[in-house]
Amino acid sequence: MTMSPTTAYGTARHSFRASLPRHALRELPRYEPEVVAAMKRADILLREAEIRSEPVNLSRISMQDLRDFLLAYCACFFAIMAFIA
Repeated sequence: MTMSPTTAYGTARHSFRASLPRHALRELPRYEPEVVAAMKRADILLREAEIRSEPVNLSRISMQDLRDFLLAYCACFFAIMAFIA
């Protein structure tokens, strides 16, 4: 999709877009350099952080854990079915 040189950003040909105020069609703001640097630092710190939990040991799962899971699963299932119906 190409724009003609006479068409400015934010102009609209569609009737709904044409009815919107000019500020609703403005270009999205760009991040300031300080914000970009902070986002990069946060990304690096997140990669370096050890946030993974230990793997689940299947031998430690009890029958009560299984019952609790199935109870919650069935309750959510029936609640969603009641909402849809």
